[in-house]
Formats: sequence, structure tokens, C-alpha cells
Amino acid sequence: MKIPNLPNILCSAALLALAGGAASAVEPIRLDLGNFLPSTHHLNVNAYEPWKKMVEEKTQNRVKVNLHHGGVLGGSRAVIDDVKGGVYQVGLMIAGYYYDTPLFKLTIGELPFAISGPKVGAKVMTEFTDKYAADAFEKIGVKNMGVFTSDPYVLMSSKPIRNFADMHNKKVRVPGKAWVQISKDWGAVPLPMKLEEVYSALERGTLDVLLTTPGSAMGYKFYETAPYVTQLTAPVVVGGMIMNKSFYDALPADLKKQFDQELNPALLQMITNTYDQTTEEAYAKMRETFKAKGQGEIIALSSEERLKFVRPTAPAWTDWVEEANKRGYPGEEMMGAFKTTMKKHGLTSPF
Repeated sequence: MKIPNLPNILCSAALLALAGGAASAVEPIRLDLGNFLPSTHHLNVNAYEPWKKMVEEKTQNRVKVNLHHGGVLGGSRAVIDDVKGGVYQVGLMIAGYYYDTPLFKLTIGELPFAISGPKVGAKVMTEFTDKYAADAFEKIGVKNMGVFTSDPYVLMSSKPIRNFADMHNKKVRVPGKAWVQISKDWGAVPLPMKLEEVYSALERGTLDVLLTTPGSAMGYKFYETAPYVTQLTAPVVVGGMIMNKSFYDALPADLKKQFDQELNPALLQMITNTYDQTTEEAYAKMRETFKAKGQGEIIALSSEERLKFVRPTAPAWTDWVEEANKRGYPGEEMMGAFKTTMKKHGLTSPF
């Protein structure tokens, strides 16, 4: 009987063990999500953190999600370049910050007094995007994971804004280019600035009023320096989650399908849900803070006073159509489709 060569057996066993170890030690796919908002913001707490957990569980840890908050990988107006360039793979895009790009098309949803809330806004803007703006993401070289809208804006100020006249000569942080003229028509002085710069501007007194959502106000603690909250309920912000195209293209086919059909829609639903739920929570927290400090108030405008804010914004609607036409888009057709979609979902156009 021939005795096997022991060294050869041991060597083969070692090689098999190494091969098995290598197979089991395949590195997960790394997905970095760059978030310019603070870690305390409700989008992080109620959307990004749960989504990270979902992605890792649903992909059985084939994808590892790393969250980077507070703009450590780049600011709010660099998101497109950062995602496209691979600084991080997923980011939050705000349409109004990219007015001079093909994403201009999405700013139709930010027209004043158009969309009343996040749930209806997500439906309207998803339908509009699918029909008229899908190519915008392709042209800027990123993958669209889905669009959403925020809760409606309020006015937050260092002194009370109880009526239209109180806006006279107030320095106002505007959310986008279109709101520069609107603020002027309100008798105010528009100051475009990044959301990240607002708190210190309020502290220094170089800013009197900002337009923001109640949820964002909580995340940034704007209520500390702007304790008077006027319920304007307009506009909403149109946002979108975008993914690096090269990252997406390199994913295995089954993971692409999982992101497209399950993971991306889940993230957008989480975002919509948190915007819908956070408004009342934010108001409750602010009321509690104002009571403890003995300063601050949530102010409801009368119908008559609110109408004074609405009327001067009519030109913004016609200006949008003119700008769309100037860029070679079918402005009248797009506006007609937008208003039809609004009506379909129970919204009434103010103009």
C-alpha cells in the first residue's frame, strides 16, 4: 500500500483554506452618503440612518453605507459636482440651488403657493419629473434615485412678522434665485446664502428673516436666534437623492434591481414621511422652548394678510414659463401639465 505524501496533503489543505478564506473575506461595496445637513436634522435621524440599516440588511452586508454629516465631504451647493466626481456616491440635491442647470425644470414645484405639503408634493413632482425632467439628471451625469418635496416654509425672524407691512426693508435669506424678486416685491431685501451660514448671520444681525421649513429649523436650531415663526405655508423645496453613475453602473445586476425597485423607493418614502411628521413635532418643541425662555411665538396670518403675500408672487409663475421657453423647453406645455397634475391630486393653482 502506497502512503500519501504528507507534505503535499498539508500544502493542498493550506491552499484550500486560503482560497476559502479569501472567498469569505470579499470586501463589501462601500457606499458613502454625503449629507450637508447636521447630524441632528430629522432627515438623518428618520431617513438616512434607517436607510443605512435597511441597505446593509437587505443586501446581506454586500453593501456597506457610511454616513458623513455636516458637510464634511462638501457643502450644499457642491453636491452635483461631488457626486458626479465620486467624492461620495449618494447625496441630497436641492433643485433651487441648481437653477442654471437642466434641473431648472424641477423648480416649477417651488413656485410660490403651488404645493401644500410633502405627500402630495412627492406625487406631483414624481409624475412631472417622469414626463418632463428625467433627462435633466442624465444631462448632468448622475442617476436619479427619486424626487420629493419638503413641508411648506415658514418665516422665522428676530422680530415678529404679524402682517405684510412688517416685511418692509427686512433682510431676508431666500431659498433660491426665483425668490430674489419675490422678496423685493414683498418690500424686503433678499440675501441669497447657504443654509449653513444662516445661524451665524442671524446672530450677527446681518439677517432679519429666513424662509425655511419647521423641520429644518429644528435641525439647525434657528429658533434660538429667530424665535418668531410666521406660518406662511409656502413654498416647498423640491429635492432629490442622486447617485454616482459609475458606481451604479458597476453594481452587480441583482443589486441594481434591488436599489431601483426596493431600496431607492424606500429612502424616498422615509424622506416624505419624516417631512410630513416633523412639522407638528417641531412646532411643539418650539412652543416649549419659547415658553421656557419667555420669548418667541408661532404666528398665524389672517386670510387677508396671507393674501397680501400671495398676490405679488403672480409674476413668478409667468416668469418661469418665459425662462423655460428661453432655454428651449415647452414652457406653456409644462406649466399646463403641472397645473393638471396639481388638480389631479387635489391642489388648486393660485393663478
